[in-house]
Amino acid sequence: MEMLDELQQLTAKTMEKVDVAKQYDTIRELGKGTYGRVDLAIHKVRGTKMALKFLRKKTTKQKSFLQEYCISRYLSACPYIIGMYDIAFETEEYYVFAQEYAVAGDLFDIIPPQVGLSEHTTKRCIYQVALALDYLHNRKLVHRDIKPENILIFDKECRKVKLSDFGMTRIAGTTEKRVSGTIPYTAPELCEMSKHSGFLVNHSIDVWAFGVLLFCMMTGNFPWEKALHLDSFYYEFLQWQRYKSAAIPSQWRRFSPHALKMFSKLLSIEPEKRCAIKDVFWYFGKTWLVNKDDSPTPDAKTNGDVFVQIKPPSLPFSGGEALSSNKTDTSPSLSFSSCSSYEDVPKENNANAMLGSTPIEICV
Repeated sequence: MEMLDELQQLTAKTMEKVDVAKQYDTIRELGKGTYGRVDLAIHKVRGTKMALKFLRKKTTKQKSFLQEYCISRYLSACPYIIGMYDIAFETEEYYVFAQEYAVAGDLFDIIPPQVGLSEHTTKRCIYQVALALDYLHNRKLVHRDIKPENILIFDKECRKVKLSDFGMTRIAGTTEKRVSGTIPYTAPELCEMSKHSGFLVNHSIDVWAFGVLLFCMMTGNFPWEKALHLDSFYYEFLQWQRYKSAAIPSQWRRFSPHALKMFSKLLSIEPEKRCAIKDVFWYFGKTWLVNKDDSPTPDAKTNGDVFVQIKPPSLPFSGGEALSSNKTDTSPSLSFSSCSSYEDVPKENNANAMLGSTPIEICV
C-alpha cells in the first residue's frame, strides 16, 4: 500500500504534458469507448511498438489514472501480466500511459460462439490466467474485472497470454461502493446488493469470475445472464448446487466429474467457501470434457417427466447485439460490462453480427 502510494506521488510529480505527434507515429486505433481510446503507436526514438491508452480527463480523475498505471507497473514483473513501459504523460484532453502491444488481440476474439475452444487450448490459456491471478492475490490485490476482453493474447493458439486492465483493481479488504448493473461475471453477493451499498473487496470476487470465464471458454455460452434467482439458468444451477439430488442442468452435462467438482469450488454460492485460484492447478491433469457417449442422459434425475430447457445465452460476436422479434429477454453481449469504469472496445470485423432468438430444447 505504501509503495503504491509513493509510486503514485512520484508519477504525479514527474508527469509532463506531451505532444503525441512529435514523439509517436500512430499506426492505427486499437479500440475506443467512453473512457477514451487505445492506439497502436511507434515511439520515434526507441522505435518500439506500444499500445498507448488514452483516458479522457472529463471522465477520469487523475487519482484513478495514477492508480491504474502504478498498479499495472507494480504487477508487470509477472510474465503472465501485460508489460508496462515507464511512460506516463498527459495532453490537454487525456491522461496517457504506454503498455506492451498484444499482436493477436484479446481472448474474446478467438472464442467461437456456441462452440467454445478445445479443451487443450482452454487449459493452455486458463493456466496462464490462473498464474497471473495467483500472483495478484498473493500481493493482496483483487482484479475485479476478469473477462475475455481483459485477457490479451499474442498468438491464436494461446501459447502466450497476459492479464491486463487494472482500472478496477483494489487492495483486498478495502471497502468499495457498489457499482450499478451486473454482468454474467458478477458474483451473486454483489448482484443482490443495492446500488448504493458498500462491499468488502476480497479474492472470492475474482474466483467467481474466473469460473464463469472458464465456462465461457469451453462452451462459447454464458452460464447465465445474471447470478440472480430471477435468471432461470442461474436458479437451476443454484438448485443443483444446494441440493445435490437435483438434475444436472443440461449446459453442464458436457463436463466430466472432475471438472464439475472444480466448478463447484470456483462457483460456490457462499463466497467464503470458494477455493483459492491455486487450488485449480490440480485439475489440469484431469479430463474436463466427457465424450458424447459418456455424457449423462437428458432425463437424468428428472423422474421421467418432460421438461422444457431453454438453452443458455450464447456469446454473440463482439460488437453485435442479441436481437429477437419474439423475446424481450435477449442474450447479453459479452462485451457489455456494467461493473467496469470502461466501455469495452467494439470489434470492427464483427460489427454487423447478431443473434436470433433463444432456441428451446425439449428434454424427455
